[in-house]
Amino acid sequence: MTHPEIYNGIRILLKDKLRVDRQSQSDTAHFLDDFGLARWELNLLLYNVEDHFNIRLRQGLEDELDTLNQLVAVIHKEKNKELEVAA
Repeated sequence: MTHPEIYNGIRILLKDKLRVDRQSQSDTAHFLDDFGLARWELNLLLYNVEDHFNIRLRQGLEDELDTLNQLVAVIHKEKNKELEVAA
């Protein structure tokens, strides 16, 4: 799975699941400042990310993530782990 595919998937989740109207064009968009998410909403986003991408994220990740780009990198890493195990 490529970074743009992951990025677009997250943007869809933000729009459909969290009703975020503000769509920053930057992959460095900040969850709190640019999207206006509270910490509990970020936690809800991570729950939806797990479901959408069929991955398991580590507990407490919501305290470490600030930007969209950071979340894309975490998802990309998890998806690559799946590919390595399958190979």
